Amino acid sequence: MLALLAVLFAAGCGDPVPPRRPAQARTADKAALYGDPGLLPTRAGERARAEVALAGEIEASLALMHDVENTRATVTLDPGDTAKAASVVVRVRADADADAVELAAMRVATSVLSTDAADIDVQVSSPASASAARASDASPTAPLLLLAILGLGICLGLTIDRIRPLLMRSIRRPARRRSTHPGPRR
Repeated sequence: MLALLAVLFAAGCGDPVPPRRPAQARTADKAALYGDPGLLPTRAGERARAEVALAGEIEASLALMHDVENTRATVTLDPGDTAKAASVVVRVRADADADAVELAAMRVATSVLSTDAADIDVQVSSPASASAARASDASPTAPLLLLAILGLGICLGLTIDRIRPLLMRSIRRPARRRSTHPGPRR
């Protein structure tokens, strides 16, 4: 019994292991298409590599912010290599101020593109709820804890099953009465 309690204590205490993020397959985008510098250089290829580099710079700058969980940026350049448009999507943490992050993302995109003339669109999204995020982080000790509780329930059931006949005998056993007539004793 003491060993079972020690196992329960060891399983229930301690820091939970942080969840692993599943590996995501690489999608076909500008970086995959034009990212190989071994390709024959063309004006369109060079422009696409410059767009990917600017978008990467915006993403890297926003990733340094504490409230930002994930970012994605796309930049479009004019044929004259001036910034035409930028789209930035930022996912913030549950307790973050979305308006402040949106303003900071706008400033970062403007400074990276070095122009105010570009059309910059910033979208900020937050998790559905903090409880949903916590629910997805299932603790790896949960199955062990469930098995330990199940074992305790079985032990308690067996204990009650073995004690019940003893209790029933003591309740059903009537007190012995002494008879008043003389007779042989057994």
